[in-house]
Amino acid sequence: MKGVKELKRRLKGVKSIRKITKAMEMVAATKLRRLQERALATRPFARAIEGMVARVAAHADITASPLLAQPAKTLREAVVIVGADKGLCGSYNSNVHRTTVQHLRKLEAEGVQAEVWVFGKRAQGFFAKMRGLELRYAHPTAVEKVSYREVAQLAKQIVAAFETGSVQRVSLVGTRMLTLATYKPSVQALLPVARPAGNAEGADYILEPDANGILARLLPRNLEMQLYAAVLEALACEFASRRLAMKSASDNADEMSRFLSMEYNKARQSGITGELLEIIGGAEALNG
Repeated sequence: MKGVKELKRRLKGVKSIRKITKAMEMVAATKLRRLQERALATRPFARAIEGMVARVAAHADITASPLLAQPAKTLREAVVIVGADKGLCGSYNSNVHRTTVQHLRKLEAEGVQAEVWVFGKRAQGFFAKMRGLELRYAHPTAVEKVSYREVAQLAKQIVAAFETGSVQRVSLVGTRMLTLATYKPSVQALLPVARPAGNAEGADYILEPDANGILARLLPRNLEMQLYAAVLEALACEFASRRLAMKSASDNADEMSRFLSMEYNKARQSGITGELLEIIGGAEALNG
């Protein structure tokens, strides 16, 4: 059995760690609630612009926007990665990295050169070390502080790269929240945009200046909304994963504290019993 001092030191350390993990769990839960509110507030705008694009597309043609143009051959693809800035969030980071690496290997097998545009310090550090991979863009601030304006500026750079032919395809690697405890990284194609399906029958509205002009303006805005929604959803997944990871760590610390407390009490009681036996033995020796 381990010594009383060592058990007491370990018990004190476990309790200190438990305080930290519990505090991190509460912080993650608070931030998750705020991010969910932001995501819910964004959904009506995203749905509205998607519906508008579908209605206008029914009156437009394939030449309405260069974002609809399908390249004859794809030589280069831009991969936008929405990762995390910190760890201690379970398998969130490793899942994002694994999904991205699988997509990059698929592109390599197809003979397509990839460049990455990255959100998140962890993802930046991981992909910066990959040999032969170009890190085209690394977001300078924390993902948690990303604003719509910053996402819109990035979307403009991506659109410019696509329109000039620097890249022929653009994809997005982000994490989607299926439930509060289930998150799944996925690869989403952003550019070129698949022509939205629309139904012109029964239309009773007038388009000014024309359908092609309106669609050309709407598609970049729709791309901005897709990117921003992906960032918010990935952030919500990150903090949900961190909350679960810290809750699990706190529960494990509680269990270890109970075990160490029992061991400490046993060792302490054993020590007291040993001291009593020594005192009794010494007294009997003096009396004998």
